[in-house]
Amino acid sequence: MVGRVALVGDAAGTVTKSSGEGIYFAAKSARMCAETIVEFSQKGDRIPTEADLKVYLKRWDRQYGMTYKVLDILQTVFYRSDATREAFVEMCADMDVQKLTFDSYLYKTVVPANPLTQLKITAKTIGSLLRGSALVP
Repeated sequence: MVGRVALVGDAAGTVTKSSGEGIYFAAKSARMCAETIVEFSQKGDRIPTEADLKVYLKRWDRQYGMTYKVLDILQTVFYRSDATREAFVEMCADMDVQKLTFDSYLYKTVVPANPLTQLKITAKTIGSLLRGSALVP
């Protein structure tokens, strides 16, 4: 059953950028889609329409859209050259980044850091990019 659920999720494009994780999101996507179909089928009395299924997409985006956006930004910034990948590795050595990453992975959502920690992470990230000449075109 998990294989079928994963296929539905994979077809929905739920593999995350930069982390490459997909099993949780594939299963969650399939479940959310199935729940929406059951909800709109009115106990099997009608076939859900395309508009009904768009409700599932809106729910998905509301729950996980920010996670995908953040991972998309990370991939865009850090996966474009060897220098930016090295800056990413350097950034990932930071304990605050590791905690934020672990918490976000554990809870499957973007877990915000307190503003001071976020400022520190941003400064270290810019420093890593500058040291690695990653900001040079």
